[in-house]
Amino acid sequence: MTQGDVAVLGLGPMGAALAALFVNQGLATKVWNRTSEKAAPLVAAGAELAADPAAAVSDVPLAMVCLDRYNHVREVLDQANLTGCTVVNVTWGTPDEARTMSRWVQERGGLYLDGNIYVYPEGLGPDFECLSYAGERSVFDAHADVLSTLALPKYDGADPALPNILGSAGGIAHHIEVGAFYEAAAYAAHYGVSPATFLEFHERLGGPLTSHARHVAVDHLEKGDFATDQAALRTHFDSMLVNRADMQRIGQPAPMLGAFVDLLATVADEKGHLALAAACQDFRRPQG
Repeated sequence: MTQGDVAVLGLGPMGAALAALFVNQGLATKVWNRTSEKAAPLVAAGAELAADPAAAVSDVPLAMVCLDRYNHVREVLDQANLTGCTVVNVTWGTPDEARTMSRWVQERGGLYLDGNIYVYPEGLGPDFECLSYAGERSVFDAHADVLSTLALPKYDGADPALPNILGSAGGIAHHIEVGAFYEAAAYAAHYGVSPATFLEFHERLGGPLTSHARHVAVDHLEKGDFATDQAALRTHFDSMLVNRADMQRIGQPAPMLGAFVDLLATVADEKGHLALAAACQDFRRPQG
């Protein structure tokens, strides 16, 4: 066994891409998947097909797991001897699941890093910063060189939940923003503007404006001061009412814009003179 030995469990599009990077870098790579057919291209490229998960993680210092859910990770590793193995789990889940999984792995003699991937499979590569990890710093440091095969490794901190906290928050923002783009593109298309034309406009003007708004919002939130001499919440709210009304007039349901309008309607009288970021307080669960 050498420090370069790795295993990859789960060969969906992302897991297969991770394994291919290890193999292409010349690392001795074991692979396992419930349906072994998915391993064929990797085996042809030099990977070793493990008969089962226990065989995959046997005698390797690093096992990367990329499955659908955390409960599947536990099922797959339940019969494995994890002594001396660092499990790097890049499965999507919740903060509580990450903390529980860390304890579960350690109780079985293994070490644990939780990770999150912030790109599609085609975006992986050693020149890109698209993976982050959390857990004990010494464990991360011990494997950073091998992990750099996949992407520039970023250490988030000791709490194994951090990749899921940041990744989930990022995913929420990503999916809402993508959905909003689709909704806006559909509105523009009704008036004869092509998606390509709208995209060019949005990237040239709309995107930078949104980015600036995020930075301004964080400044307000960090200071706890929502006073503004720029466009206040009421200004945004009134313009959105006009937009939603026209979308509904042409037959668009406006679910993305409408959800934000409905929230602002509950606070416009109280907070209309403040910065739009004041509405962030109303997205938070009350603390009791």
